[in-house]
Amino acid sequence: MKRTEFESYLRDVCEHEESTIRTRVNNCKRLATFEGDLDVHFDEDGMENLLARLAYSMEDERRGLPPRHRVPIDGNTRNGTATLKSAATLYREFRQHGGRPPRSRARKAGWPDWQEPAEADILKLAHVLTPLAKFLHPDIVAAVVEDNQHNLSDWRLKLEEVDINPNIYLWNGSPCAFPGVRRYTNKERPSFKDPKKNFPHCLFLDDNDYPKHLWAYALTGRKFEKKGPRGFQLAHLADHQKSGNRWRHEFDLDSQAAPPPLFGLFTSPANTAFVPQKFLRPTDAVQHLRALLLKQAYRLYGRVCRLAPPPLTEKALHPSAWDPEHFTWSDPVGDVRKVAPFLAFRNEEINKALNARRANAQAAP
Repeated sequence: MKRTEFESYLRDVCEHEESTIRTRVNNCKRLATFEGDLDVHFDEDGMENLLARLAYSMEDERRGLPPRHRVPIDGNTRNGTATLKSAATLYREFRQHGGRPPRSRARKAGWPDWQEPAEADILKLAHVLTPLAKFLHPDIVAAVVEDNQHNLSDWRLKLEEVDINPNIYLWNGSPCAFPGVRRYTNKERPSFKDPKKNFPHCLFLDDNDYPKHLWAYALTGRKFEKKGPRGFQLAHLADHQKSGNRWRHEFDLDSQAAPPPLFGLFTSPANTAFVPQKFLRPTDAVQHLRALLLKQAYRLYGRVCRLAPPPLTEKALHPSAWDPEHFTWSDPVGDVRKVAPFLAFRNEEINKALNARRANAQAAP
């Protein structure tokens, strides 16, 4: 059971009191003791079988039927079973929604509560999606990592000089393509192109062009110019935003320390893939698909880079139908011979941004 993440979900998303959180977690622990790991149940059938066995009606009670589950109930069988089912339902919602609210604001306005796709339906979608998803060739990512290492001392020093923590972008084995570049927040969007404004934790902000420059060079031999491959859109696999980041669902921690801001994932080629546009951004809302694509990125790039900054590590997943080895994948794309012009372009962009940041700092009163 993902206890820590579940507790955070109950606290931050469901806004339950601490006493309720403890009760729900203990209910799930007790259920797992007698019925098995809840994550295994979820991975197998979305907990459908378990929840069905946790149904116990007034008619069942009237007829004196035994419950269909194996959890001993101390007291009224129907009330005890309902408590377990309520906790299990919460845990399924937590897994289904990846830590996001299970109920939309629109539902509060009186909209009908339509049935969402079951995990089995999402799994079918995944088998259609994965042969169409495009990843860059690992040799291309390795070339970026090697160039980062070559420039590491110089760039780290220069980022520190303008009060940017280099560890956000340049960790050991970092595949970040543009150290110092991050996406704007909603509040920053109106002024993100202002060259005279110094935004925190970055050299400048971007609207999603810079993650595509390496792709453009590797596939077309020139920088990205607002038009990508027809019918496809770039998907970020792990969350790179600061607010509401989903890192707890995407990585494990190898220490007690919280991770730094994950802005370095924004332009990382190991954190992107092109997916068909007709799928209407399934990777944004479906945690299973995000996790599947991220796991495939580890399979492709784990030998040549460290995908996320320490103390984040690859998330341990239970063997299941969602193991990427059970899916069909297309061959990685891109020509590594076209990476050299990209490296020259990006180094020029980074040094130009560093010079501009220093000039802004000197001109500040």
